[in-house]
Amino acid sequence: MKMVRVPMESLIEVILLQLETAKYANLTVTGCSMLPMLHQYRDTVQLKPIEGKLKPGDIALYRRDSGKYVLHRVIKVTEEEYLFCGDNQAVLEPVRQEQLIAFVTGFTKRGKPHNINEPLYRLYSYIWVKFFCLRKYYIWLRRRIGRLYNRMLNRRKSNG
Repeated sequence: MKMVRVPMESLIEVILLQLETAKYANLTVTGCSMLPMLHQYRDTVQLKPIEGKLKPGDIALYRRDSGKYVLHRVIKVTEEEYLFCGDNQAVLEPVRQEQLIAFVTGFTKRGKPHNINEPLYRLYSYIWVKFFCLRKYYIWLRRRIGRLYNRMLNRRKSNG
């Protein structure tokens, strides 16, 4: 089966209709902002319409003022807005309630379905939100280790 990649701008009407009629929609993740949890073109999320307020740790699909659609995690909730950030990022982005489209109720990772109420996912989400202040150091360290690993692989290939 051939996979066809379609820009979100072309899919959003179908997703909105699916959310309105069936009360859920599935979306394949694109981009790397939700690493290490969600990998692009491999993992999917199940979306449901937003009912009420989101809380820290929730993942939601929203539309930026620029028109771009984004799937990120709530880090903090204030009276006026939500502060979102991708798991692979360290900069908070303010989002208003009217920008929100849907929230994640489950996901498929490496072909295995998961629910957001699973204890391991809840722990991951809690840690990712609580230790947000340390995230830039984690990202720096992970990239550094990745570069070292790639160098070791390249040396092994050139010597092999």
